[in-house]
Amino acid sequence: MRTHQQTNASKTAIGYVRVSTQEQATDGVSLDAQRDRLRAHCRLNGIRLIDIKADEGYSGSTLERPGLQAALHMIRRGRANTLLVAKLDRLSRSLRDVCTLVEELFSGEQNHLLSLCGMVNTHSAAGRMVLMNLANFCQFERELISERTRDALQHMKAQGIRLGPAHYGYTQGDQLDEHGRRVLVPIESEQAVIAKIVALRDEGLSFSQVAQRLNDEGVPARRGGAWRINGVRNALMHNGKHSARPTKRPGPRLPLRYDPDTATERATELRAEGLSYHAIGVQLRKERLTPLRGGIWHPAQVRQLLQSVTTSDREATIRRAVELRAQGIQLREIGIRLATEGFRPPEGGLWHPSQVHALLASAQQEADA
Repeated sequence: MRTHQQTNASKTAIGYVRVSTQEQATDGVSLDAQRDRLRAHCRLNGIRLIDIKADEGYSGSTLERPGLQAALHMIRRGRANTLLVAKLDRLSRSLRDVCTLVEELFSGEQNHLLSLCGMVNTHSAAGRMVLMNLANFCQFERELISERTRDALQHMKAQGIRLGPAHYGYTQGDQLDEHGRRVLVPIESEQAVIAKIVALRDEGLSFSQVAQRLNDEGVPARRGGAWRINGVRNALMHNGKHSARPTKRPGPRLPLRYDPDTATERATELRAEGLSYHAIGVQLRKERLTPLRGGIWHPAQVRQLLQSVTTSDREATIRRAVELRAQGIQLREIGIRLATEGFRPPEGGLWHPSQVHALLASAQQEADA
């Protein structure tokens, strides 16, 4: 025994205990029982236990727990070199989280993870292998519980069993029906509020106006909150005073397309109606017409569309091409500039370098003549 204590004399442990609300109610697992086991293990093996951190009512599916983070912080600062838990699932039920902790803190020889149940010890490769296997089974157990819970809820929903708290206007009574469900009992004060909502709706008030009226009169919603549109609507729906409108199925969506001729014609019509450049761009987008490079229509692009109606003649196009060429711009770039400024080829589309070259050639022939 003395030799064993000397071997563990360098171990300084921080203990960690955890219970969830479900385990406290059903399994009887207590924090004090886990603390006693950790202290007894440290006394028996000569391990110096400096503190025990606890999390009460926290799930093992996440590492975001104040007690666990405090224990890990002490490990990182070097105040302890061993994390001690009663069972591995007290630390985490997630395989990914266990792997993360082992990789960050317990993969080397400086820090270690010990579990009193399951022979988990990260001192050796075999211990780390056992740790991963147990973590895998812990995650499997957690996922299995989740699947059983989800299947049970779906079965109850299919049987018409109402899930969750009673809706506005009712509370769950002590009596049970033939299916073992609690019978809903009307609440007089909330039923009076529902009658008031119905009366306000009969006067032609919208849901928003009804909610505002109730808030102005100091009528509290459930749990003392303020009335919202959804709260008013749900209160009527759950009491059979309002039915939800059927959702409309959207029709076939037309694809976006770049059609400068159609866009120019449509922009001219909208401008004649007095619409601004921005409003014209919005309407063109609604009609599935896009600019050259896609996206939305900016006011400057709409203005160029409208200018192209008066600047699409050949002479103006030639003059502009000559001006750009005089600036040393290449043929391809001249074609792009002409298109963005509203000058379009007779057949539509984009300017190709050969077309730009033809424009410049015709300008040179007119100058020589």
